[in-house]
Amino acid sequence: MGVCKLFFRIAHYLHENPHQLASASLEDIAAQYRPYAYIGARKHLREFVQEQAQEVGIDPAQWFGTKKWQSDSGAFPDFVLACEPHSPLGNGALLELKDSAGDQIASFNSTLPSAQKRISRLTKMVQTAVQNYESERGCACPDERDCFYLVRTKNKYPECRLSVVQGTFFETIPNQELLKSLWKDLLKQAGVPAEQHMEILDYLAKLERNEVAKSRRIERAAIKPRLRIMSEVVADANPHKYQEIRERTVNLILKAPSEGGRESLERWILHCFSTDNLLAKPVSDDVFVVSDDSGCQVNCRIAWVEHKLNGLHLVFQVQLDGGDSSAP
Repeated sequence: MGVCKLFFRIAHYLHENPHQLASASLEDIAAQYRPYAYIGARKHLREFVQEQAQEVGIDPAQWFGTKKWQSDSGAFPDFVLACEPHSPLGNGALLELKDSAGDQIASFNSTLPSAQKRISRLTKMVQTAVQNYESERGCACPDERDCFYLVRTKNKYPECRLSVVQGTFFETIPNQELLKSLWKDLLKQAGVPAEQHMEILDYLAKLERNEVAKSRRIERAAIKPRLRIMSEVVADANPHKYQEIRERTVNLILKAPSEGGRESLERWILHCFSTDNLLAKPVSDDVFVVSDDSGCQVNCRIAWVEHKLNGLHLVFQVQLDGGDSSAP
């Protein structure tokens, strides 16, 4: 299953239990979906991990490659969706959780938000877990995976919003270019002559963020220093700052197809849901009824967000009880 099924499972659960939008932990909300090839919150979701392991016939210690599998990792990502042979949208995607009591998106402390990342660039435990789980299920995806972010803002307030956001909403320029600009600004601040910038930047630009963040042993030093690159989302790249993302809604936000008219878009929408074993049936110009084979269904509004830094993004939106359904 892919990101459409992830969105559907979460949206249906919260539609049936709207009080959980602000009260449940993001880990418990994410656990409405399965299967995951990697789970970071293993202490909190211990029973969920054991159930998933039992379903595929693998011991949790074997799955994560350690007898201490019940410890939370704290590493990126929080979850990895299991790959499927029918290749739905977001197949095998990385999922990071971002929770905030304010209207800003929580800062990124362990990684730079991206549209895609390679499994081989992640921590050893994540690589091991994904490989073991997907091998047991007889299905593996390419090394490079799409990134999605489960974002909640105003989590203590009635106007709470929750969105599954494609990484394209945050990575508006390549991360290597972003880091190169960071180094350039630091060189300028340090007073390095402009004519020397290019030669130095060519070397620094080759460093990945995780390479920069390594602890370094320095001769005769009693400590091992390390650089830590943290990041915050600017207002123009915060989807919950756009009026289309209404209060008390669950949203799936995707980069819109660059070509085709309305009929082409409708076919693309139907295809995205159908490849995730979901039926999306249009009932008006901007509303689809999405259902699965168990009879669960939600009304899903289609909206557009004109991202101020990265073009059109398409929004699938489910309104929960207590929201302003009359908003434009």
